[in-house]
Amino acid sequence: MGRLELKLMALLILLTGLPLGVALWRAGVLFERSLGAGLNPLVSQALDDAVQVYGAYVTAEKGRFRAVGEGLAQGHALRVAAEGGQPALDAWLARGLERPGIFGLALVRAGAAPLAAEAAPPPGWLTRTERFPIDDLPGFTGLDVTYGAHAELLARFRSMERDVIEPFRALEADRRGLAGAYAWSFVGYLALAVLLAAVVSVVTARRVTRRLRQLRNAMTAVAGGDLAARVPVSGRDEVADLSQGFNEMATRLAASQARVQYLTQVSVWQGIARKLAHEIKNPLTPILLAAQQAHESYKGEDARHQRVLETAREIVEQEVHVLKRLVENFSRFARLPGVSPKVEDAAGFCRDVFSALGHVDGLTLVAPDEPVRAALDRDLLRQAVTNLIHNAADACTEVERPAAIRLSVQALPEGGALIAVDDSGPGVPEADRERIFDPYVTGKREGTGLGLAIVKKIVLDHGGSITVEESDLGGARFALTLPGSV
Repeated sequence: MGRLELKLMALLILLTGLPLGVALWRAGVLFERSLGAGLNPLVSQALDDAVQVYGAYVTAEKGRFRAVGEGLAQGHALRVAAEGGQPALDAWLARGLERPGIFGLALVRAGAAPLAAEAAPPPGWLTRTERFPIDDLPGFTGLDVTYGAHAELLARFRSMERDVIEPFRALEADRRGLAGAYAWSFVGYLALAVLLAAVVSVVTARRVTRRLRQLRNAMTAVAGGDLAARVPVSGRDEVADLSQGFNEMATRLAASQARVQYLTQVSVWQGIARKLAHEIKNPLTPILLAAQQAHESYKGEDARHQRVLETAREIVEQEVHVLKRLVENFSRFARLPGVSPKVEDAAGFCRDVFSALGHVDGLTLVAPDEPVRAALDRDLLRQAVTNLIHNAADACTEVERPAAIRLSVQALPEGGALIAVDDSGPGVPEADRERIFDPYVTGKREGTGLGLAIVKKIVLDHGGSITVEESDLGGARFALTLPGSV
């Protein structure tokens, strides 16, 4: 585990532990205050008063109905009605039912059925019947009074007693324990959330440090000379952007190093070519003159000896001519000038090259109508593209199918141009595609191996690149990329 990872983990533990301790202290205080506010003596007294008020109300209602029943049983109106007979008693009973809360009256008679009057109570009402004695009224022993109260009132009180008063008493009995339980329950949930956040944070921190460690290892590898080292890019954060930037930097560094190495190698070979050209060119003329003088100085009549001299002169002249051409190639390679690129139309440039090489068998052009802006040195780039087209024409003679050479140009998305030369020849084996641009490496019997080296140097001096791959025409495809600006 790295130092950065340990620091991040320690910081996360500290940041999550401190709020947990503060929350524990504050939760205990808050719950204690909350319970204190709810379980204060005023609330308890109010609940007791509510119970007493309800009891007093019920007692008062019962007393009122008893007073009404006693008043009816002992009242003068009943005696007057009894003197009037059955109709007067029925009227008296009907008037009694008009009193609020009275739902039934029945006069109990000795040895006879009671005289009764009833009214149906409203829905949700509870009724109760009590008997009140009747004095000094012959034939009547008592009065049954049925009265009632709304059941909802009783249900509300019972509900308040069950849901409020009894839990309140329980909370009041265990006030301190409840405060601690609530506080620890709150802190427990908070601790679980903090633990989960800490785990997620640690996992995230380890992932970040692992990616940073990979980046550090890749930087160490590049510093040690391994320019092929790359960093896996994952995610969409700043570390991913940094990894992507490092990979692009390493790619450009590898390309730049390869370019510098190649140009350095070409520079060395140019020096060698310059010396070879100088050393070979000087004795060529004396050798040729000596051979010609030897042939012309013989005045004898020996025909056989004459033919030997003639053959020797022809061989010397032919080989001197080959050496002169080789010296010219060496000299041209050694004196290759630096490029002076300007931003021009690469499509128009390719049209000019195509017009100049229209005699080449099978040559076609693919170019857009709109300009393709790229930085190029027309003279040197013409030399490079012409060399590739001539090589393609030579390659097409090595196969039996018809010659097909395509010169194409297109704009690159990031700016600049891609110029390609495709042919229908035998192609370039994959194993030879890297070394084919090295000086003095050639597959031709009479080649010097300098043509493609010159082409690559010209392209690299433009700030571009050149690759060889398989073509859809069946042969090789040489692709040149040129920058969009100088």
